[in-house]
Amino acid sequence: MAIVKMKRLQLLALRPDREALLRRLQSLGCVEIREPDIDLSDPEWAGLGKPGLSDLETAREQSLLLGNALDVLRRYAPAKDSLFAPRPELTEGELFSEAVYAQGLDAARQVMEGEQNLAAKGAERIKLQTQKASLEPWSCLDAALDEEGTATVPVHFCSVPVKTDFAALEAAVDGSAGLAQLVRAGCDRELQYFLLISHQSSLSASYEAMRPFGASRVTLRGWTGTAAENIALLDNRIAALEREEAECKAALAALGEKRDVLRRCVDRASQEISRGENRARLIDTDAAFVLDGWFPAASEGELTKLLGGFSCAWETADPTPEEYPQVPIKLKNNPVTGPFNVITEMYAMPAYDTVDPNPLMAPFFIIFFGFMMNDIGYGLLMVLGTLFFLMKARPKGSMRDMMTMFFMCGIASTFWGCLTGGFFGDFLPKLFDLTGIAAGVPGYHDASGAFVWFWKPVFTPINDIILVMVGAMAMGVVQVFTGMAVSVEEKFRHGNALDAVTQEIAWWCILIGAAIAIGGPMIPGAPAVLGSVGMGLLILGAVLLLAGNLIRAKGLGGITGFVGDVYNGVSGYFSDILSYLRLMALMMAGSIIASVFNTLGSVFGLVPFIVVAIIGNVLNLVLNLLGCYVHTMRLQCLEFFGRFYQDGGKPFRPLAVETKYVDILKEEI
Repeated sequence: MAIVKMKRLQLLALRPDREALLRRLQSLGCVEIREPDIDLSDPEWAGLGKPGLSDLETAREQSLLLGNALDVLRRYAPAKDSLFAPRPELTEGELFSEAVYAQGLDAARQVMEGEQNLAAKGAERIKLQTQKASLEPWSCLDAALDEEGTATVPVHFCSVPVKTDFAALEAAVDGSAGLAQLVRAGCDRELQYFLLISHQSSLSASYEAMRPFGASRVTLRGWTGTAAENIALLDNRIAALEREEAECKAALAALGEKRDVLRRCVDRASQEISRGENRARLIDTDAAFVLDGWFPAASEGELTKLLGGFSCAWETADPTPEEYPQVPIKLKNNPVTGPFNVITEMYAMPAYDTVDPNPLMAPFFIIFFGFMMNDIGYGLLMVLGTLFFLMKARPKGSMRDMMTMFFMCGIASTFWGCLTGGFFGDFLPKLFDLTGIAAGVPGYHDASGAFVWFWKPVFTPINDIILVMVGAMAMGVVQVFTGMAVSVEEKFRHGNALDAVTQEIAWWCILIGAAIAIGGPMIPGAPAVLGSVGMGLLILGAVLLLAGNLIRAKGLGGITGFVGDVYNGVSGYFSDILSYLRLMALMMAGSIIASVFNTLGSVFGLVPFIVVAIIGNVLNLVLNLLGCYVHTMRLQCLEFFGRFYQDGGKPFRPLAVETKYVDILKEEI
């Protein structure tokens, strides 16, 4: 598989055909429209302009309205959607139905009007409750709230801080103004309330006496009658508002039946926005418009057929090397390697006219993940869980790729588990031992007669640490050398044979030669010449490395470059290969954690064992899924991609019908 070959499209068409053509291109879904390389401020292009944005703004406003309406329904009419419920299927004609769209917009307006009405009633209720709270401290008094007394004996509503000693306040007023009386009312969390009834001649003295206590006058405007009477009226109005709010909520809940139409219209609005954004990249006049874009070369036949139905002129051309940085990247992969596009896109898209890393990465990713998980039980749960989700929910895009990728990793985990005999760790041996049937179970037993597995494991992570370590490093060597091989092929393809010979090939000779020279004599019965062959390869590699540095930099610069390359190469390759020991670490960690939980549960008997084993293995599975994914990603992105990968590409984003809530059935147009 490889990076899809792209071609450039330049098109001139009549202005009246613009919307119909864009709509057909959106349905075809294979053209990415880009901004033409035209400076509209140049007087030479004075007759050209950009399409108006009014339609795009309208589509965005409608999308916002529909989205807000769905948010309101989520609060007042929660959907009972199943996690695995498939999305409805529509044809494009049904998706773009004007009647349904008008119906959806009308339903959205009803929902928003209902929500605004509910909010208004809620705000009024809160206001009345606040008013009620302000009157409650005066509810024990029979005095009217608009009571002012007489000209000779005025009545004032007052307050002091809640911590004030009211008896001391009364004593102070009595001591300074004999013709005054305080009538205590209620209090709240902050203030105490009271009436000041004073003769006019003592009013100033009364306030002077209350000043040290923080007293102040309370203004109660707009109220008539007693506080108790007004509170009763407020209670009646609040109760009525609560009933009206309940009716509004019920009306919003009844609008929940419009959810499917709203979702369908949200998807429709997103298509309008996409088309409007692409329309904004066009250049037009009153009579015609210009479109510039990219499309996969394999789609040229379909595109030509579509354009043939319009009065337009177009030209297609392969990109020139100068245009490679602008060419969007689309990766073409088979069902096995395709799901790994999600990893490539998270890392960075490859540059155009380079290598697609997915076919190379996929087998390593699957094998490494399975090696670290290495458990039949965990693997089967991954396989069955992802398969069920894929079949029931029918996810799209990156979610579908993720689930497919974990499905394949689950198969690999099951395979490695068959080699190690792991089934939720050592769950079965512990279970058989607790039930007393271990000796009668056919299979492989250890020297003590304890059941181990139904067949003899090829190796076990805990007992064969050296083998696991060597295997992890061996897989690392294979992947590193694969990355180097890809780099060699790319350099030869681009005419950089000298770099390939004096770098990767030179290091192959050095690394392989050193391994043969050191390890060859240790092999029993190995011929004596093996060590000499290894030294010869090592020397050849060193000569090639030195020659490359001397060619690129004459004299002393070549020598220092050679020394630097040797130091960086030895430390770099050694550290990269050691990084693959994380495969061993994760394999052992998962097995040991599962064994610890199983052993812990088995101490207390059969039932506690099952409970503890289930909880522990679920936690271990979650931890392993995260750890295996992260560390496998790290090995691909750093140790592998660093050998050959050239990033810098931007993903191919064609004008297409992309939906969130419905699946589209393709139609012949």
